[in-house]
Amino acid sequence: GMFRLYCRVAYTAIEYQKSSFTFVKSDAQYPCPASIFSAVTVELGGPHCRTDWRGDVPPYQPDSWAILTAIGDYRYTRGGHAIFWEFGIVVQFPPGACILLPPGLVHYSFVEVPDHHHRYSVLQWAGSGIDRFLHNRDATDTDFAKTATEADHDEREARRCRDHRTAIDFFP
Repeated sequence: GMFRLYCRVAYTAIEYQKSSFTFVKSDAQYPCPASIFSAVTVELGGPHCRTDWRGDVPPYQPDSWAILTAIGDYRYTRGGHAIFWEFGIVVQFPPGACILLPPGLVHYSFVEVPDHHHRYSVLQWAGSGIDRFLHNRDATDTDFAKTATEADHDEREARRCRDHRTAIDFFP
């Protein structure tokens, strides 16, 4: 779909991540087998879904991508707009619309909708835990910490910083 068309390199990387992970963990199940995304978050915060940004660090890898879909019964011209904080922009976001974004780099929230309107979101995303599992030589962070040397930890941290810088370089 949209992700494969507009971000082929990132799509292929996440597709490879999925195939590598399911090869190592044959019992792993993705929420939607036909999707490359390993996780789905449904924001059911009612009419005022995620309207404030608290500055939390998202639990996503910096070079990952997500598809955000607006759902609900609301007038998108009167509320429910998406706010992208790093870019300083507000975008109308009607029900059924999708936005492709890197959730580890872009913080977003929504303008409140009027009373008696309902706005929700579905976020499909690639879990950073899977990426770390593969980079930890098929181990969880806890198991990696038990056996890794100081050099292993240094190498992993250097890779994390490099991946983050590379992801930021994709933006103008």
